[in-house]
Amino acid sequence: MTRPDNFIGASPVQLSRAVLAHSAARLRAWTVDAALPFWVDHAQLDDGSWVEHLRLDGIPDHSAERRWRIVARQAVAYAQATQAGWWDGTSVARRSFEAYWSQGWTGDHVVHRILPDGTISDPRSDLYDQAFGLLACARLFALTGEAGYRYKAAELIARLDASKHPSGGWREGTVKPFPRRQNPHMHLLEASLALHQATGQADDLAIAHEVIGLFERHFLRGDTIGEIFNEDWSPHPEHGDCVEPGHAAEWIWLLSEYDKATGADHSAAQYALYERAFRNRLGILFDIECRSGDITRQTTRAWVQTEAIKAHLAMAERGAPGAAEMAASTIDAMFGTILQPDGTWVDQQNACGAPIATTIPVSTMYHIVGMAVEAERVSGGRL
Repeated sequence: MTRPDNFIGASPVQLSRAVLAHSAARLRAWTVDAALPFWVDHAQLDDGSWVEHLRLDGIPDHSAERRWRIVARQAVAYAQATQAGWWDGTSVARRSFEAYWSQGWTGDHVVHRILPDGTISDPRSDLYDQAFGLLACARLFALTGEAGYRYKAAELIARLDASKHPSGGWREGTVKPFPRRQNPHMHLLEASLALHQATGQADDLAIAHEVIGLFERHFLRGDTIGEIFNEDWSPHPEHGDCVEPGHAAEWIWLLSEYDKATGADHSAAQYALYERAFRNRLGILFDIECRSGDITRQTTRAWVQTEAIKAHLAMAERGAPGAAEMAASTIDAMFGTILQPDGTWVDQQNACGAPIATTIPVSTMYHIVGMAVEAERVSGGRL
């Protein structure tokens, strides 16, 4: 690869930024020119909702039941791309949210699953689903400034307040009331931070403060993130030692966002999680490990690698040596392996790097767009 002229004579810090900016610009171009238009053309339906996935030949599967949160996640992705000034997805985001809310909101919660014909197939509540509903409200309010999205966020928060758990946090919902999971709580943190960013109101950090308390008391277990818990947040006897490195990567980035919003300092936890997540991994994070470090599922999902990049970006802002270069090299390694020229992706690979996914899920776009926007921000903008 030819070395760009602006690399010549640069200091190590300038060189790291230039390398990252080059990779981020490549990623932005792929997102804008290939991914964003492709998915609107191939996966969004006339009513504004989305198919669950494409088949491997790129044809939408109109027979698949939809996890309804994917519609909220698509609203989030296109709102983020629009706010970044990359691509005018305002109408896409609006139509996605309208379908999501009008078809899925019961007055108490957003439903779990909807069939291709619009029939609600699973009306139950799930905390993970509600987190993405709140995130979509926040992103649409940030994009449009329209009070309706703020009111809907308040409705969701009111229902969440009614489902607080006596041991802290929120009840899991009726899809699977037990065991308790850190993951939906982590995404409530993400949603709360996004809402505060959109409104500037200190009260909108209330959920974030609650989740950070859970992180400090229960979720952070040394240099790993606990996943599955009993009702009182003690580790689950069967699954308490399972960890997902992708979630640790998400936490690294979210802790930075929380610290920026509040002035707190979770850098020690970030460094511990970061060192552990990438220890002897050569930049590749597998799907599931044990706390001992043994890999229990030698596969890797596309979303895990996007969150690894966001972790590198967060640590680059912390000044961690080599983090910016790791972000750049991981972005570059995604092209041709995960990110495909037509704007699609390979969702999962085995330990040898061979594709093993059976579909191309829509849900991955939320991770990719969020990572791409963050890469450009941290790198200092376009080349």
